[in-house]
Amino acid sequence: MPTEAFENGVAKLEEQLSKLLQATPTATATSGVSPLSPPATQRSTSLGQRRRSAFELSAGMDLGSLYLEDQALKEETVSMAATRVVMHQIVLPSEVDSLGICFGGQVLSWIDICAGLAAKVVARGPVVTASVDSVHFLRPCRLGSVAIIAAQVNRAFQSSMEVGVRVEEEDMRTGARHHCCSAYLTFVSVLARPGADGRPARRMKRVAPTLHNHHEIFEAAERRRRERLERRARLQNAPDMAVPRLQPITHREGSATLAPAVQAAEAGVREKVRVTPGMTLAHMTQLIMPQHANSLGITFGGQVMRWMEQCSYIAGSRIGRSGHLLTGSLDSLAFAQPTRVGDIMYITAQVTGVFGSSMEVMISVCGETPTQGEVFHCGDAYATIVSVDTRGNPVDLPIDLAPESPADLLRCRAAADRRDERLAMRRALLANEARRPSLDGTLAGSLRSRNAFGDT
Repeated sequence: MPTEAFENGVAKLEEQLSKLLQATPTATATSGVSPLSPPATQRSTSLGQRRRSAFELSAGMDLGSLYLEDQALKEETVSMAATRVVMHQIVLPSEVDSLGICFGGQVLSWIDICAGLAAKVVARGPVVTASVDSVHFLRPCRLGSVAIIAAQVNRAFQSSMEVGVRVEEEDMRTGARHHCCSAYLTFVSVLARPGADGRPARRMKRVAPTLHNHHEIFEAAERRRRERLERRARLQNAPDMAVPRLQPITHREGSATLAPAVQAAEAGVREKVRVTPGMTLAHMTQLIMPQHANSLGITFGGQVMRWMEQCSYIAGSRIGRSGHLLTGSLDSLAFAQPTRVGDIMYITAQVTGVFGSSMEVMISVCGETPTQGEVFHCGDAYATIVSVDTRGNPVDLPIDLAPESPADLLRCRAAADRRDERLAMRRALLANEARRPSLDGTLAGSLRSRNAFGDT
């Protein structure tokens, strides 16, 4: 057969194949992949491949199903490196404190956004933040520098996945880079669970480790997931061990709007002023607007953490009257229930422990749907706030706590144990810093400076 005639025959067979693919809605719906247009795809293939396709189709094979199955297999697995998302953010004046240091809540918001974008690569749809492991700020991001946020999915499970994030600061004048913090976030795919309208669950992609260091990351993600589940089970099975959460002032009767203002000791007086934890209470009320939420109307986890950090900062200012305050860390946070556009969020913070130049602040978050009028619990967390001077050196706090109520006594007693755990975790992070690769693949080196985020 002449070549030209054969080419015409192949073109006709390709047209039949195109009609066959379009007439396979069941396979398309099952795989979740829209079939590529065969003419556009196969024009770039070799003549031999096109001859084989024509022969197989003339032999009566269901190439439409084979094509879709092959595409489905490719789409079900994604390499860990292919989930990477990188963001660059200039630290602006509106995002820093009086020392020119970026607020920790702003960094947490960037972390959540970048991690969410990486999670969508695997989920193939909307995701929500389920939890955040402890975040320790090892070095600050400063005004005018570039914050580089990189995220990748470490492992995917049934309907959830772990995303690892690393933040580095780049000095725009010298090009020097420093590791600021790292975080592990858990996201849940909305489409991986059946919908209330009868929508079937969509399987998430599997994440495959491909590079030499990815296998260790892959296995560590499974270990951290088991630890999270065990910690959650312990709290559910032993509710008496849980520290009493803070209650919003809204809807409460018989209490003053504000506690008396805390006054620092006069100059020259060495003895610290002692106040009850209730005198450090701070309340924040936010209406969830569309810019605070994702495409499903669910509030961004990073936005919630930003508000939490602001509220903890206000509570900490009642103790740290003599210096500047920085957020040193945020303990692990699990979102018990989401809020949506139109809901009201109540954030309450209170100092629960004072330790030299640092303090622990407890934050409780509640939500309310105005049409229902019922306040529900969203989550609790603990932030470490550090008092520093203008050069970033730690400064002892001038005020101490004198807990009186049983709930305050329990919170303050547990604060000391939590501080020991944070210090151990921080020492482990600093010890491993020298062998952890930075974003450019080199080793980060050890952190020698204790300024800004010293021993907390």
